[in-house]
Amino acid sequence: MHFNDEVDWPEVFGEHISRPSLADPRNPRRSVYVTTMVFLEGGLKEIEDQLAGRNSRSRDELAGARLTREIVLKRAAGVAAEVPCTISVGEGAFKDRWDGPGGMANFFMCLIKYTCTAPRWGTFLDYGPRRALADLPKVRKGELDLGDLIAKIATHDLRMRIRLAKYWLFQLSLTIDAKWQNVATKAYREMLDAYSSRWVPVYEEGLRLLNVRFRPGVTARKLSMMVSAQTSGFAQHVAGAAEDTRENRDLFVTSVQALIYAALDPGDGCGIAVALRRRLSGG
Repeated sequence: MHFNDEVDWPEVFGEHISRPSLADPRNPRRSVYVTTMVFLEGGLKEIEDQLAGRNSRSRDELAGARLTREIVLKRAAGVAAEVPCTISVGEGAFKDRWDGPGGMANFFMCLIKYTCTAPRWGTFLDYGPRRALADLPKVRKGELDLGDLIAKIATHDLRMRIRLAKYWLFQLSLTIDAKWQNVATKAYREMLDAYSSRWVPVYEEGLRLLNVRFRPGVTARKLSMMVSAQTSGFAQHVAGAAEDTRENRDLFVTSVQALIYAALDPGDGCGIAVALRRRLSGG
């Protein structure tokens, strides 16, 4: 099991874990770090099962229990069986990391930060930019319509962002204190900022390949942030209202296409889609 040692977990978890060494992958006692990650992975797996309806507990029970220490310990025991070293994931080990009356609250905050930096999200963050860079030459050759490319990527990103929003909303609902909510929101925004940064070189390459330019005042970073914010807001609405319908997805795709087209300057007074087709066909 891979826990992403590249992340500076002692710094990320900060005051929410009793001692930084407990989350340090460089700790000479590797099992200490692995134990911490197993508790967090166990909590994450429980949330996944609750959101997907794979949990044996009833919905009513989940609404009250959500994520208790007892549940985390049970899930961590299952995860511990998958790691190569022998570790203890009992209540004592849990309290050693998240001690005192606020132990569960601190665990929730570490769990939110862990979720936002978990390796599984890297694939999602990289899919859109990687696919766009691979398909932009097809748009340049006239083999693929730009609108179809945007639709394909936007649909995938919305689906993944809805899933991410469910994680975030679920975990944020476990935190009541305003300070914890601010920390959770900051972690979530940092991950979305990382997502939008990945798109900057894609937009720049798109301008070069398609021989177009942005309207005055628009930059690749600004457009990336606008699309990311639009996707995030739409995903949070769908996740909160449970309205993941085909009509809403189509509406979202249309809105993203309009946002991108509005940022481009065809320079000849006609719509960007028509201008782009003319330019690529040599007309």
